[in-house]
Amino acid sequence: MNRPLRSGILGAAVLALSALATPTVAGAAPAKPTVSPSTTAGSAAPTILARADIVFLGGDPWHPSGPLEVTVVNEGAAAAKGFFVLRLPQDADLTAGGDCRAGDGAPRTWVCGGAELPAGGDRTYRMTVTSSAAQPVFGVTEWGSVAGQDATGRADRPTDFRINWPDRTTLRLRATAGPVVDGAATIRVLVTNTGTFDIGGYSLNVATPDGVRVTAPGCSDSGRMNGVGCEILRDRRLADGATDSFDVRMAATGGTKSVRLWLAPTNRYTNPDTSVTLRLTGGGSGGGGVATTAPPADPTTPATTAPATPAVEATELPRTGTTTIVYGLIGVSLLALGGGLLLLRRRLQRG
Repeated sequence: MNRPLRSGILGAAVLALSALATPTVAGAAPAKPTVSPSTTAGSAAPTILARADIVFLGGDPWHPSGPLEVTVVNEGAAAAKGFFVLRLPQDADLTAGGDCRAGDGAPRTWVCGGAELPAGGDRTYRMTVTSSAAQPVFGVTEWGSVAGQDATGRADRPTDFRINWPDRTTLRLRATAGPVVDGAATIRVLVTNTGTFDIGGYSLNVATPDGVRVTAPGCSDSGRMNGVGCEILRDRRLADGATDSFDVRMAATGGTKSVRLWLAPTNRYTNPDTSVTLRLTGGGSGGGGVATTAPPADPTTPATTAPATPAVEATELPRTGTTTIVYGLIGVSLLALGGGLLLLRRRLQRG
């Protein structure tokens, strides 16, 4: 009776300790929307209201841009012109659309719209917002606002909307160089999106020494390379897991040259394999160039070492001494002798 009781108490204690040691797993609480202090219910007097959708910036990684849609609604009982006041944060600018003019006395403020709206009618304006930060910015969220306004200047309270800059991600660069033939060479470039979301564009920088210049594709005239190479903007959407492949053609003279390629802006990427250095060799005319040995696909992976030549096996010497067969015969003989002695002993005991 005592043994089952003690076993039950011990089992309950073990279960209790297990429950305390195991962390409680709870369902993720729903994200609570962040409401800006300026997002409050509008007063009853204004009849022109404005609302804006979230803005996602992308494309050119140096100055990403994205569409902004603002809907203006006439909640009055009669037709009226519907305007809206747009305000953007410090690192964003309005570059297109919306029939906008600069606001009076307020930086980064515009008065837009003005179309005639019937009672209960609405109109959507499409504009483009672009990052104006001096340096590329990633993983940042800022706020803008819109407020409806009628022809007399009477405005509703501002309603905020978010502006999301591109996030940091991973992007892998691989490249191989062909031979220099008749003063020209081609580099095959492969850029793979190894991140978890699509990206809207990236930049490939090519640093070239004297005697080498990029002939295609066209280079950006941003001036960020300071005359030491070429900046190639790839303004296209690249899905996660997809690879962008293209050729960079170069004019090369004066013997072997080293060319460095890397992805930019460098502060966007969290992986190391974003840079590679290639050697351009060969020469001659009429296709007589010597092919260049391509570097490893991954700059962080060392080049494959050629397998060592196996050493010639030494000549086997003749074996001498007692062989295994001899040892086996001796063992069998001893076993038979032992069995005979045992049988003789049993017969003597019986006699």
